[in-house]
Amino acid sequence: MKKTTTAAAFGTALLALSTTACFKNDSKSSVNADGSGKFSMVMELNLAPILSLMGAEAANPLGDDREMLVQLVRAMGPTVDAWTEAKVETTKTGATKFTLAGLTKDFTASGDLKQSLAAASPAVAEMTSKLPEMKMMSSTKDASGNWVISMAGMNEIMSMLGALQTEAAKEASFTPGQMNVSEADIAAQMDALRPMYAQYKPIATMFIKDMSITSELEVGGEILDSKVFKKTGPHTASWTFSGEKLIDMIDGMVNDDTLPAKLAKVASAIDEGPTSPKVAPALRSLMAPLFADIYGGADSPKLVIKPGTASFDYPAEVAKANASQSPELKKLLEEAAKPASSAPLDDSDEIKSTDAAPKPKVAPKVAPPTRKAA
Repeated sequence: MKKTTTAAAFGTALLALSTTACFKNDSKSSVNADGSGKFSMVMELNLAPILSLMGAEAANPLGDDREMLVQLVRAMGPTVDAWTEAKVETTKTGATKFTLAGLTKDFTASGDLKQSLAAASPAVAEMTSKLPEMKMMSSTKDASGNWVISMAGMNEIMSMLGALQTEAAKEASFTPGQMNVSEADIAAQMDALRPMYAQYKPIATMFIKDMSITSELEVGGEILDSKVFKKTGPHTASWTFSGEKLIDMIDGMVNDDTLPAKLAKVASAIDEGPTSPKVAPALRSLMAPLFADIYGGADSPKLVIKPGTASFDYPAEVAKANASQSPELKKLLEEAAKPASSAPLDDSDEIKSTDAAPKPKVAPKVAPPTRKAA
C-alpha cells in the first residue's frame, strides 16, 4: 500500500509540474519614484501536450479562456487605473495566450496578494478578510534618500507565515497528535521515490525545459545597485527564472539527504498546534535552501536607485489610454467590474449544468386550452 501511495503521489506531482511548467510569462514595466507605473504582460499556458496524453476527450481543466481573462482582469482591476489591452488567444501550438497592459498609481499594489484574492469573488473576499497583509513588493527610501525597490524574500515570507499562524491560533480548534510521521517514514518514501524520479525525469524535463518567467524593469532614475536583478542599462534591469533552474531545484530536493529530517521537524511542530514556537524555525530550515537557489544566495531581489526624471508622463498616458479603448475592451472591463457571482454566464455555461435544464427559449404565444386535461 505504501509503495502504491508513493507512486500515485509522485505521478500527481509530475503531472502538476508538467502542467505548470508549460508556461511562459514575460512582463515589462516602467515605474516612477512617485509609485506610478506602466505595465505589459504576456502569459502563455500550454496544456495541449498534457491533454493529448490524456486522450482526445480530455477537457481543459482551467475552463473557458474568456472567463479566465475576465477573472484575471477582475483580480487586477482594483490596482489598475487605465487599461490599454486585455485579450486572450490560442497560438498555433495550442497554447492559451493572455496579453494584459495598463497603468497604475501604485505599481507595488500588483504584489498585494490579499487584495488580489479578495477581488476574485465575494466568498473569497470574506475568507481573506481575516488574513494579514501579504505584499510581495515594496518601494521605499533609504537613509541617503535613494529609492529602493524590493521583492519579498525569506524574512518577508516568514513574517507573512507568522501572521497566518497568529490568526490560526485564535481559532482554538486544533487537536494535537493528529500527524504521526517520523523521519524514518519520510526517508523510506524518499528512497522509493528516487528511482521513479530518475525514470520519469526525461518526460518531466520535456515539459519543463521551455518554461520561463522574465521581468524587465525601467525606472525613473539611475540604478546604483542591484541584487538578483541583472542591471542591463543605467535605467533598466531584468530577472529570469527558467525551466532549467527548476529542474536543478527538483534534483536538489530529491537528492537532499537532510530533507526527511527537515520535513519531520515541520510535521512535528505543526502537530503541536498553531501556538507552537517550533513551527517558524522548522519552516525556515525547510524553505531557506529553496530561496537561496531562486535568489542566488541573496536575501531578496532589490534595486537601489538615484531618483531622476520620470520614465513616462503618468497623467498624459492615463488620459490617452482611456480615450483610445476599443469597444471590445470596454465591454470586457464592464463585465470584469461586476462581482464574480453576478457575472453573466455564456451559453456554454448554461448547458453544462447537470442540476438544471438549459434556459428555455421564449415560446410563441398560443391560445389557452378551454379546459384542463383529465
